[in-house]
Amino acid sequence: MASDDLKHIYDISLFNISDLDVLLHEILKYTRELLQAEAGTIYIKDKNYLKFHVFQNDALSYENIYRFYHSTNEYKLSLDEKDKYLAVDSFLTKKIIMIDDVYDAPEYEFIGAKEFDKKFNYKTHSTISVPLIHPINQKVIGVVQLLNKKENDRYSIFTVKDKEVISTISAFISLSVSKAQDDVLKLQELNKKLEQSNEELERRIEEKIIENQNKSAIIFHQSKMASMGEMIGNIAHQWRQPLSTISTLASGVSINLEVGEPDIKRDITQLRQIVDTTKVLSKTIDDFRDFYNVDTMDENFNIADSIKKSIEIAETEITINDINVVMNLDSSLYIYGLKNEFTQCILNLLTNAKDTLITKVPMSEQRYIFIDLFEEENNQITLHIKDNGRGVDSSFKKSIFEEHYSSNKKKEASGVGLYLTKLIIEKHMKGSLCVKNKEFVYRDKHYFGAFFTINLPG
Repeated sequence: MASDDLKHIYDISLFNISDLDVLLHEILKYTRELLQAEAGTIYIKDKNYLKFHVFQNDALSYENIYRFYHSTNEYKLSLDEKDKYLAVDSFLTKKIIMIDDVYDAPEYEFIGAKEFDKKFNYKTHSTISVPLIHPINQKVIGVVQLLNKKENDRYSIFTVKDKEVISTISAFISLSVSKAQDDVLKLQELNKKLEQSNEELERRIEEKIIENQNKSAIIFHQSKMASMGEMIGNIAHQWRQPLSTISTLASGVSINLEVGEPDIKRDITQLRQIVDTTKVLSKTIDDFRDFYNVDTMDENFNIADSIKKSIEIAETEITINDINVVMNLDSSLYIYGLKNEFTQCILNLLTNAKDTLITKVPMSEQRYIFIDLFEEENNQITLHIKDNGRGVDSSFKKSIFEEHYSSNKKKEASGVGLYLTKLIIEKHMKGSLCVKNKEFVYRDKHYFGAFFTINLPG
């Protein structure tokens, strides 16, 4: 046989095929062409079996090949049954075995071949079984079995020359298959390590998520507690006058009764005033209770109303510190989300502005907080909150929204509040929050301060 006839089998590119079944199909195809075999199969050793891997038959339709493969892809030949299977005998004896006619060979049963012929209306004639022996370690890794040599469209038998040719290339085939098996094992090991790494990464991510959730809950709690401290002060301030009124009215009724000068009409009027005043106290509690209610659901709420509610809650602190709030609000704008969370955000920004004004602007000067709410052309809702508190310090500006702490309790509360505000606006409401220092003019006077911008999807 000329060297050109073997050239396509001795193709170094076969060593680069890492998928084992693809390689086996290529090997079987070239080997059949070389020996002019109509069909063939390859078995690979798996524990104490020869496992069926690939099958090819030029005489069958694609449908029958598909049916055969899926009915036998788990087919195994036990290595304990040497006399029953030709492939097993060839594997164990390390010999190339040729059979001229499977129907006239008493040495083997050929049950599989005969059942296949009957099922698919085929006729198996000659066969040659070749052990795949590694040329270095002499380990047998499998068997190539070819069926029905065909020359000039006529069936013939495999010859001694065929045996010599396939003997020559079997070592190369064994090397190719052995390398592919090693590659598969390495890939499996790599996949196993990758799976383990992914599991470890998922575990760490899960731990980090839980840690961050707990951390966020603590931060939220700290912010609420800080705000609650101010709210209690506001409640106390708002209750002071009504409580004084109740005390005065109750004392008056009590004195009238003690001195024996009851005036039923006057006393009833005073008692009704006491009832009305207690209703004011109750409404104040209800307002704050609603603000701190965490069992709320997403709703379509009016943004301007939430802003006004935030100002109403902070009104006492704003008033006693002589801060003027200037509002320009579009009352037609609504957004879907958690109303109380948004109200908390606005309150946090107001608290930050208030603390800045108290710290940096003396009472002898005008203190301003400006709030503008409007809708832009792209349906984006924009909210500006600015003050004339001299601006954010450059050293603090980069970390103003970070979860930082300070020995100053007010700064600590403001810092946590701003961190939480950015978290709510960006994570919960899918918006954005940023700050810069800006100079502006109000009533012909120039001012300079922090300029917060909230953008929300319309």
